[in-house]
Amino acid sequence: MLYEVSGFPQISGMEMMFKTCSGKNAPGSGFEERRDTAFSTLENGMASSNGFYTTSYQSVYTMGQCEGDVGSADCADCVKNAVQKAQVECGSSVSGQIFLHKCFISYSNSPNGVPRTSSSSSDWSPSSSSGSGQNVGKTVAIILGGVAGVGFILICVLFARNLMKKHDDY
Repeated sequence: MLYEVSGFPQISGMEMMFKTCSGKNAPGSGFEERRDTAFSTLENGMASSNGFYTTSYQSVYTMGQCEGDVGSADCADCVKNAVQKAQVECGSSVSGQIFLHKCFISYSNSPNGVPRTSSSSSDWSPSSSSGSGQNVGKTVAIILGGVAGVGFILICVLFARNLMKKHDDY
């Protein structure tokens, strides 16, 4: 069976859908060489992965991911294309994300180690303000969950007491 999608433009799997680039690195810092080495490691790793690979090289963290229906060879080609677009589109930016139709890559300069949080500016610095906001949110959620749990137990005890009281009236 063969079918075609009609009425919609066909999109290449290598077409760039979205990009973000943030922060400029100081010239002469060697960041671009470290980034390119990390990209090379990412490309090699994607060839033997199942559509997802992450690596870091001298404080440059990279990650690549393909859609689930993309084969290994096509995934590696897509990531290679995304890496080339990142090098051209983002230049000396310290972090960036490139979304192609079938794959995605991201990189970040993380001098404090592998990044743990992501903020809206795509800067994955562990010391970013969004990390503390997430911790406050988690604390509030835990407190509200505890209060709801205690309330539920109280309702259950009152209900059981009410049943016992009615049972004693007979």
